[in-house]
Amino acid sequence: MATPKEILEQIVSIFKGLSMTQKILGAVVIAVVVGGLLSLTTAGKDASYKVLFSGLNQADAGEVVTKLKDQRIPYKLSDDGGAILVPASQVYEVRLTLAGEGLPRGGGVGFEIFNQTSFGQTDFVQRLNYQRALQGELARTIMNFQQVLEARVHIATPKESVFVEDQKPPTASISVKLRGRDKLSEHEILSIVNLVASAVPGLTTDNITLVDTSGRLLFRKQADGEGVLTGNQLEYEMKIEDTLRQKVESMLEEVVGVDRVRARVTADMDFNKVDRTEESFDPEAQVVRSEQMLTETDQRGGPTPEGIPGVKGELATFAEEGGGAAGKGAATGYTRNNVTRNYEISKQIKHIQDKGGSVKKLSIAVMVDGTYEKSVDKDGKTSLKYKPRSPEEMRNLEKLVKNAVGFDEERGDQVEVASLPFALSSVPEPAPDPMEKYRAIMEWLAMPLVYLLVALLVILFVIKPFLKILAAKQLEAGAAGAMAKHGVHGPAVGGVAAEEEDLSLAPRGLTDQERIYRLAQSDPDRAADLVRRWLREEA
Repeated sequence: MATPKEILEQIVSIFKGLSMTQKILGAVVIAVVVGGLLSLTTAGKDASYKVLFSGLNQADAGEVVTKLKDQRIPYKLSDDGGAILVPASQVYEVRLTLAGEGLPRGGGVGFEIFNQTSFGQTDFVQRLNYQRALQGELARTIMNFQQVLEARVHIATPKESVFVEDQKPPTASISVKLRGRDKLSEHEILSIVNLVASAVPGLTTDNITLVDTSGRLLFRKQADGEGVLTGNQLEYEMKIEDTLRQKVESMLEEVVGVDRVRARVTADMDFNKVDRTEESFDPEAQVVRSEQMLTETDQRGGPTPEGIPGVKGELATFAEEGGGAAGKGAATGYTRNNVTRNYEISKQIKHIQDKGGSVKKLSIAVMVDGTYEKSVDKDGKTSLKYKPRSPEEMRNLEKLVKNAVGFDEERGDQVEVASLPFALSSVPEPAPDPMEKYRAIMEWLAMPLVYLLVALLVILFVIKPFLKILAAKQLEAGAAGAMAKHGVHGPAVGGVAAEEEDLSLAPRGLTDQERIYRLAQSDPDRAADLVRRWLREEA
């Protein structure tokens, strides 16, 4: 077995025997191989790190890095310091350790501000700390939304007053920073607003403002003025129109074909708020509420006192004589009945509150493409001839549209369905490509084939020539060693005896014929030169 020194000397001798082009080519191959090994080694080292936290603000990232330095845990920063990576074997342990210490805080200070109590704090400081903690906790909760990167909450609590008329409600302002081009939907905006309103006593959604860091106003109190059309109302109107349009198009496309129907809907909405109170009486439905009956009867007998009270003497006697006849013939008793009834009339009171958003009128315009007849002329050119749809078919389509949108003639709705040729409809459809179904497979195999082709080119034009050169040099070195072993020398050139190749071809496990055959295959020029030398020696 060759020693390391002999192997090194052999490599040096091979390198010295190469031409300049071969040396440059070998250096390039070695540099590529070494660079690939280094890149694979570096990639393996980076793969051992995993993300501990990402999307951190500068304050939280600084605190986390300080804790990692104190605990002597290796880490790396990426994403401009917003992401921190630690060894994969320690990521969960470090995350739990930092969570026990309240890191990352995310959104400022929270209720952990009360973990450390100090004596001598005034009531004002306690209320201020509570407000700071509440703002921080709300900001942390809002940051749990996927689209929100950072959030801040500001709560303004007015000073309490002993007079009810002087009390003012609290207000709140929310600022959010979104991730990239993400946007908050209407449902998510309302969720954030109601979340903050429910966390603060006395706070309503009307006193909350939500903005983002780009300056866009996401939520504010809706105006109550007459004639003011808010963004929500416009969105609601557009949603009604788009829903009705999709209903019409999806239904008619099942009959006339895909992309052969166009519908447009205009909805006249009524957003007026109406509070109405109705009070109605039914005179036919009477109910006795109370009844009072009074009966008086006097049936006493005997003479009835006559005359003028308080008069005596002749005047009294005259009065008795004058009224005696009448008094004797009058009734001696009387009866009086008195009935009082109170009736209650049926009454109905309705309090109706209409918040608006009803449809006042609908206008629908529908355009339907007709049918086409294909014809071929003398030159073999294909063309399409437009043919409108029949009136009966159009009436059926119009009935379908009216039923789909809820047509109301009393409301003044209008529906118009027309059969018109669409643009580019006269152009015949292109013939289907037979290779279309194989296109996806070809695209899937394209990159692997390119990689395979590059690898084959490198093997054929870089690695194979280099290996061939090394094999030739090894063969030359072996032939020179054999000549030196058998003491064969060529003629002196310049006073120096040049060693020639071994012409005896001593056996080395192969016959002379086999060695000559292999030499002729590997290097025909050297084989021819060897034969010429043998001929000269024999001559």
